[in-house]
Amino acid sequence: MSQKKVDKYKQDKANRQKTMKREKILRRVEIAAVVVVLAALLVWFCIAVYQNSKVKAIENSDTVTTSMDVSAVDTYLNGLTTTSSSAESTEE
Repeated sequence: MSQKKVDKYKQDKANRQKTMKREKILRRVEIAAVVVVLAALLVWFCIAVYQNSKVKAIENSDTVTTSMDVSAVDTYLNGLTTTSSSAESTEE
């Protein structure tokens, strides 16, 4: 090996810890960035699907109106209140 190569090897060996530490930090930053981008895409996709299903549900829903005659129930309840009122007045 030439002296130039030996000097380069010694310098690389001396800076190896710094270089490895820097590479490890960069790798973690890259992974974190990828995770953030994937999470953002997932959230965007979920929101889009939810809004689309909500719109389709509104379009597909038919308004159903049900009418009911409750006069018989009102008469029955009024009969109960008058019966209980007359029963209370006879007890006193």
